[in-house]
Amino acid sequence: MAETASGDFLKKDARTPLRGMYLAAGVNLRIETNSESILQITEQMFGQPAAGFSDREDIRLRLWVDEMRHADEPRPKPYFRGLGHMVFAGFDESTSVLMNPHDRSAVGRFTPEAAVDTKFWKMVLFPALLTVLGPSAGLTPLHCACVSWKGSGLLLAGGSGSGKSSLSLALAQSGFDFLADDRTLISTRGGSVLAWGLSPEMKHCSDAVIHFPELEHIECSEIAKGERVFRFDPVEVFGITRVQCCEPRWILFLERESAQVFLLDDIELEVAAERLQKDLHRETPATAERQRQAIETLLTRGCRTLRYGGDPHQVADALLCLVKGGWNAAQAASFSVPNKSFRGEITACDPLRRFRATPLTIDVLAMGKSIRVETDSHLILKHATRAFIRFERTKNGPSQFVWRIVSEPSEEPQVCWPPLTAFSDETVRYINIGRRSFVAMDLMAREAVGILPESFARDETGFSSVFLASMFYLTAPMLGLQPVSAACVAQGKKGLLVFGPPNSGKTTSSYSARKLGLDFHADQSVFLELDSGAVRAWGDFWPASFRPETIRLLPELSALARTFSYRDRTFLCLDKEPSISRNAESVIPTACIFLEREDATPRLIPLSNHDTRVRVRATAPFKDDAGSTEEREAVFTALSRLPSYRLIYGDPSVAAVFFRSVLNTHHVTEDRP
Repeated sequence: MAETASGDFLKKDARTPLRGMYLAAGVNLRIETNSESILQITEQMFGQPAAGFSDREDIRLRLWVDEMRHADEPRPKPYFRGLGHMVFAGFDESTSVLMNPHDRSAVGRFTPEAAVDTKFWKMVLFPALLTVLGPSAGLTPLHCACVSWKGSGLLLAGGSGSGKSSLSLALAQSGFDFLADDRTLISTRGGSVLAWGLSPEMKHCSDAVIHFPELEHIECSEIAKGERVFRFDPVEVFGITRVQCCEPRWILFLERESAQVFLLDDIELEVAAERLQKDLHRETPATAERQRQAIETLLTRGCRTLRYGGDPHQVADALLCLVKGGWNAAQAASFSVPNKSFRGEITACDPLRRFRATPLTIDVLAMGKSIRVETDSHLILKHATRAFIRFERTKNGPSQFVWRIVSEPSEEPQVCWPPLTAFSDETVRYINIGRRSFVAMDLMAREAVGILPESFARDETGFSSVFLASMFYLTAPMLGLQPVSAACVAQGKKGLLVFGPPNSGKTTSSYSARKLGLDFHADQSVFLELDSGAVRAWGDFWPASFRPETIRLLPELSALARTFSYRDRTFLCLDKEPSISRNAESVIPTACIFLEREDATPRLIPLSNHDTRVRVRATAPFKDDAGSTEEREAVFTALSRLPSYRLIYGDPSVAAVFFRSVLNTHHVTEDRP
């Protein structure tokens, strides 16, 4: 993880100087970005930036385009998953978004290709953002099509296969304005009820060409539920009129039949409410109550069932006649509803699995910090327990941080861990591990969540070295721990920090030092903290990682080590724990060595305080402004005062001898003049 997450891994230096305010489905949407294309596409979808809303925002998006990362085409099917108040959307290995319904915000990073893909934004990303964040901002997403007649909306409610798309298109061709064919957003601000379209796209099954021959000219390449489907913009293909919003006046619950029939029936208010509620996504109690009230208000406008069959154009003509006739007196009477409220229980689904339980827990005192790990997987619990086996278990007092980790079903028999990319904002950080796995952290809530496929969870070495390591790296600054990319060997309580770039031999030389009797605490990552003004160092808890070519120097690795694959590289991993006691303890750094691997005579060259300070500050694995800036600076200052050396060497076993010599030479209280 330390080598992978080098430089500005969290993109703390990413700038999003461009601003835009828009009215999206009745809520004020603020976008911060570095891409003119994103603002232009947003304006095409929602209209001109709204004026006078600079101090008021309902949803905030920070969207950064990484000009250095490019996507492979075609873009795979999006992956959406959540846990608690964090929802992740993965589109490819370099395009992802983290959404937070609690504070109605989202942060995301994109490739240049995604930034200019108008269809992606209009038909995938913005609908997803409004579906996830909209309920917290007062929107209720309904599984309804919607058309409008002179500003009055007709909602068509029904499940898949009820004909919403066909009937809404036929109504639009007959003279109605089109709003939505499957999902409609309802807002109830200021005492008015408005319906808003969620996506400009329409989706039809391949057999729709019977009634809509214009579809013959559209490529039908997508497969959904085993059936080929058309996806298209109905304005472009059929020349119909689209409107952004309307005031709902009628609601029809569609019941499609094979026979040609057109029959309007009464429906109980409670039954109508239950039908609309059953397709709502599960939300927090406060948001669910707002949605219940919105549906109650909506249903007082009038609702009925429509049993129908046959040609959708004939059905549309019949409905057009009713609307033009104002729903005659008898029909209007049948549309009236009882003047009472309902308390129908919301049986909401949870397709994002945000509210899944994590009943399995362990409490650990990792590096002296209390962390509670919650999961839904016995396998994850087992691996997490083993990863922290050398740390004390604790049940006393509140946890300083909570980790919630869950797994998803997967079919992959073997694992090669994908590349890591990340992004951050003031209070959140997230790392996407490929497209279907992520770690996210909320600084204010002091909570981190992670989701990974079962195939990743089964790989204990990778789970510890990539997944848990990523989560701990994000958490460490908030626990008062400063990570540095270094190895650590020790003699009792005296520690030696060993620095060096990738492939400089930190792991091999530290393992060789273990053979000489030194304790092997870390090979890639050390976590530093201040204790009464003194610096203490903790070694990482994941296995030591060797490159395969190391076997020629350490042939025993072929029998002892486990393999671990990351991207196109394979590593040999070995637990460090046999060299130290079961209960891990911190050590006090007494000196620093900076490795320089060369085919030259070994020699140790002292460094000045200034040189040490410059070198030590460069060893932070990535920029992160979480935690205390004062403590972080104090840690670096204290390290810069330690005796420090450049070690030029060629043979790791020789370097190990120097390690032992330096530890024997310097004492805990030693400082340079």
